[in-house]
Amino acid sequence: MRTVLGARLSVVTGEFLTFGTDEVLNRVDGNPRIALLGPVLNYEETRALVEGLSERYPGVGLIVVREQRSDLEDWVDELALHAVLSPAATDETTMELIDRLSAWLISTGHAQESDFEIQDVPVTEFAPTSEPDPESFEALLLGDQEEEEPESFEPFEYDPLTEAEPDRAWAFPPLDAGSPTEAIAVVAPKGGQGKTTIAINLATGLAEVAQNSVVLVDADLQFGDISAALGLTPERTIVDAASADAGDELVLKTTLTHHPDGFFVVASAPSPDLGDTVDPRALGALVERLRAYFRYVVVDTTPGLGEHTLVALEHVTDAIFVTNMGVPSLRALRTEFELLSTIGLMPANRLVVLNQADRQSGLSIRDAENIIGAPIDVEVPRSSAVLLASNRGVPLIHDDVRDPAAKAIRSIVMRVAPDAFPKRSRIHRRRRSNEPE
Repeated sequence: MRTVLGARLSVVTGEFLTFGTDEVLNRVDGNPRIALLGPVLNYEETRALVEGLSERYPGVGLIVVREQRSDLEDWVDELALHAVLSPAATDETTMELIDRLSAWLISTGHAQESDFEIQDVPVTEFAPTSEPDPESFEALLLGDQEEEEPESFEPFEYDPLTEAEPDRAWAFPPLDAGSPTEAIAVVAPKGGQGKTTIAINLATGLAEVAQNSVVLVDADLQFGDISAALGLTPERTIVDAASADAGDELVLKTTLTHHPDGFFVVASAPSPDLGDTVDPRALGALVERLRAYFRYVVVDTTPGLGEHTLVALEHVTDAIFVTNMGVPSLRALRTEFELLSTIGLMPANRLVVLNQADRQSGLSIRDAENIIGAPIDVEVPRSSAVLLASNRGVPLIHDDVRDPAAKAIRSIVMRVAPDAFPKRSRIHRRRRSNEPE
């Protein structure tokens, strides 16, 4: 952008969003006439900047820089955007778009020719919007889109609620006598399949309908990273939770770490050496103890079928198997299925998730099913929003609710708990640790 626009470009980097929208707006120079947003902003961040810049700089032209994904049409419909630009657009395409938008702003009285002279007001990258008439500028908007099948649930917005300090005098929510409890193991034949992402978001979604009655167990004893992905600093870990002393309810409580979204975490061992001290049978006993207190127990397992994973599968009611579009991963999952069937450990309730699905991989969904030898239940598309949410320390389904991957993961939650239909009052976005009060 600096090469294309030179002195006309003013940049506000995304790091300032950590401190809120006002901090970004306060760093916008002059009176920008065109602003570019993206490409890594989520919907809520984009909306906040759109509203803030529209108020401060009436008539500013807005270009959102974003991949052409299935949710992009929602953005165009619901935000006051002038144009959409691909992150991979050539310099010529970028300049043509900016020139055409400049000419339109001048013709409609939103800007003057002098606004676009180099010595005057710059174009601001990472800034936002106006009150455009999309139809009068339709040549700049997205081309015709194919009609998509309706989603299983309508898109929604959530309120970023202020994070409250957890009540340290909490108690396990009482379970009615005879109430069913479910334990779900999230399993993958190899590392890097997105197993932990699925486990974190499953626990988050279940907590919306079972507040403080969901526990997420990081049973990847070698390199579990749930605490890091959620921005938690646990005082106790699974080494403590699986010990004989934790058979007492009061002691077990001290081994759990509370997450602001209404669920608890049993953190992984702080080192592989300590992880090796956890006996597989102790892990199974821990799952059973947790089922006595929690409506849902989600177990993120070690990749493959080691002894700890096999024991976890013995003590769960459901299993979610995660793989990606790679042939080695698909074949490994088939081998895993064959072994579990042979030894009688295949859970009765099984869900197969094809993660990081990409139509450019050279394989179709049917190809993947033929390799696995089983149908795929949920397809989660590849999305940059997954990594962004992890880096923010926020579960994806609360960070970018309109993202296609978030919607697919939400469908996994609803398969486990059909009443986990998203409602604004249930969604609690966790404030990042360095956000101001």
